[in-house]
Amino acid sequence: MLATLRLAGFAIVDQAEVRFGPGLNVLTGETGAGKSLLVNALHLVLGGRMSAEVLREGAEEASVEALFELPAGHPVLARLEAAGIPPPEAGELLVRRSVSRSGRGRAFVNGSMVTVSMLEQALRGLVDLSGQHEHVSLLDEATHLSLLDAFGGLAGEEGIAARYRAAWEGLSARARERDALLAEEGERARRVDYLAFQLRELEAAGARPGEDAELEAERRVLAASERLREAARAAEDLAYGEEGSASERLGRAARLLADAAETDPRLAGPLGLLRSAAAEAEEAGRELARYAGGLEGDPERLGRVQERIELLRGLARKHGGSLEAALARREAMRAELASAAGSGDRAAALGREIEADWGPRAVGLARELSEARRHAAGRFSRAAERELESLAMGRCRLEVEFLPAEGGVERDGLRLGPDGAERAGFRIAPNPGEPPRPLARSASGGELSRVLLAVKRALMRTDPVPTYVFDEVDAGIGGAVAEAVGRLLSEVSRGRQVLCVTHLPQVAAFADRHLRVEKRVAGGRTSARVVPLDGEEERRGEVARMLAGVTVTGSALEHAGALIAQARALQGGPGRGRRAAPGRAAARELRR
Repeated sequence: MLATLRLAGFAIVDQAEVRFGPGLNVLTGETGAGKSLLVNALHLVLGGRMSAEVLREGAEEASVEALFELPAGHPVLARLEAAGIPPPEAGELLVRRSVSRSGRGRAFVNGSMVTVSMLEQALRGLVDLSGQHEHVSLLDEATHLSLLDAFGGLAGEEGIAARYRAAWEGLSARARERDALLAEEGERARRVDYLAFQLRELEAAGARPGEDAELEAERRVLAASERLREAARAAEDLAYGEEGSASERLGRAARLLADAAETDPRLAGPLGLLRSAAAEAEEAGRELARYAGGLEGDPERLGRVQERIELLRGLARKHGGSLEAALARREAMRAELASAAGSGDRAAALGREIEADWGPRAVGLARELSEARRHAAGRFSRAAERELESLAMGRCRLEVEFLPAEGGVERDGLRLGPDGAERAGFRIAPNPGEPPRPLARSASGGELSRVLLAVKRALMRTDPVPTYVFDEVDAGIGGAVAEAVGRLLSEVSRGRQVLCVTHLPQVAAFADRHLRVEKRVAGGRTSARVVPLDGEEERRGEVARMLAGVTVTGSALEHAGALIAQARALQGGPGRGRRAAPGRAAARELRR
């Protein structure tokens, strides 16, 4: 819902802040007072072209701000979040457009700068402006099929449209997978040949984890075998083999201390250590002898080890930089080859699944959906034509034209797309003998606004747009038709917010919130302001002015009171859904 609209330096407006409420908001005033300025300003908020021509004389900048209150989960919030714009606090969405005298314009959403195209895309479907037809979602035929499905009760989670779409998406996902497998078949064959060659090389090497470290240790020993043998022999002699060796000297020391230990038991500990050390030195000598005896130089083995090390190093360089990476790559190649071998089988299996499901599922559901849409189209046409008759357009015909779906696939004589076997377009023939045409080309001005009002009344419970704005809905009508327009506007406003610029007292009488636009001349300058008419006397006086003109008579006031009372009776009594305008928090946010 549009809560507040604020203008500064805009056309003939110095400063203006207009607060709207739920239900029917009516703007009235003398011709040329500036009522349509508010609609034009809202058009700019929604992404319309803004130039320096809108600047008020003497102003350096023109700005328009709009504060919207949105329920959680509204599509606009999701689109803003997808564009990287932080979600609003408490469901309040603040949009600002400005342009300087140099012609440089800027757009902001909740303080984040955005491009005008981003703004237009994000806010699409938030407001329908019947005076700015590019913002009327009903003129976009891409929305007609979903509106018809919603009208006919086909679009719920368990509806036929949802069931068809689920079937289509499942089949499409499998078809995309199958097509990708088939498209990649040539590339996959080349990849298989390459992997098989690489894998043969790795498997022929027969490498083991850690083998390179083991071979490197063996290579170092083989290369230094003579030096190691000499060191072992020399150490054996010193520990055990030669006269005066460590083992011999330790044994002698132990024997000398044995007699002394019998005299002083405190020497038993050192004696035990000497005997243990002598035994250890003797055992070390024997180990060194065995090591030196078994260590022989083997140039052939050294050559083989060196070759194996070079082979493993080459594999490591080609497959990840280490032997462990090469072995991991070997396992990955085996898995990829196994997967590639099954891809052809998978593509064939998918093809069989798709063929088996098209008939009993997608085609059957599409035919059922088409039949349901045709029934819904008949009911929708009759409902809209009843509303058109009450708006003095009883000769106008409304039809729903079905065209084959675009793109998609051909199955059983149908072209199926994600939304079924057809597209829908609302068509209007305003006069007998004229062929039905798209809404955007069927009428103009007030006539088109009335057509849109009738269609929106028929779609009142299912159209997702929360705010309607009518700028020319009363052009060329009066009397009973004007009252019918007011009644329809009031009925439509029961499910959403409606803003209406009108010259007709019969329409103004139905207002839940009445705003008067006034133009004043002071100091040689003209300016416009918006005055809320909250009291009953103020409303009655404005409706009387619309009835009588400049001179408001007692009979005009009486007639105005009767109109308002009659409208209130048709609405179901006073206070129907009327709510106070946005409060201080919204105003503070705008000023910020």
